[in-house]
Amino acid sequence: MMPAGAAAGDGAGFDFVLLPRHGRRPLGFQGRLLARLEAAPPDLPVASSVTLHEAASGGFVCAIRHRLRDAAGAEERCYALAAGDAPTLLRFLHGHDPMADLPPAALVPQAAAAGASRAALAEAASIAPRLRAVWRDLLAASFGPLAHPDHDPGASASRRPAPRGEP
Repeated sequence: MMPAGAAAGDGAGFDFVLLPRHGRRPLGFQGRLLARLEAAPPDLPVASSVTLHEAASGGFVCAIRHRLRDAAGAEERCYALAAGDAPTLLRFLHGHDPMADLPPAALVPQAAAAGASRAALAEAASIAPRLRAVWRDLLAASFGPLAHPDHDPGASASRRPAPRGEP
């Protein structure tokens, strides 16, 4: 709700926000936070969050962060998109693959070592589908299922192809 006398677009209640983006320039805009969602399952090494902002210029801005909890230096991957409408943001969120840019060696360091144990290799192989399921559950619980059942999951937010051997 806007204060009395404030007009939409006059900047009332909006702050400058700068969102990091993996491999790209940060996205800066005047906006205000509408929602923050987080998922950090204790059995996975990745904590994910989504923030949704209203842009002062109109439309929305969405940010995704995946942080490797046990990595030295708190390794994270960040994505952000400005869109004029909610369907565009929902396609961005539902098309995003949380595994696209996360380094496998950081997910399960023991699996990256030469002569890794079968247990470490099995754990590494099990992370991708579990992380993707947590991501889908977070989005479905927060935004509902994607409205278009024929959505093409290949249009990922990272603009990078899925790793070979991954669904």
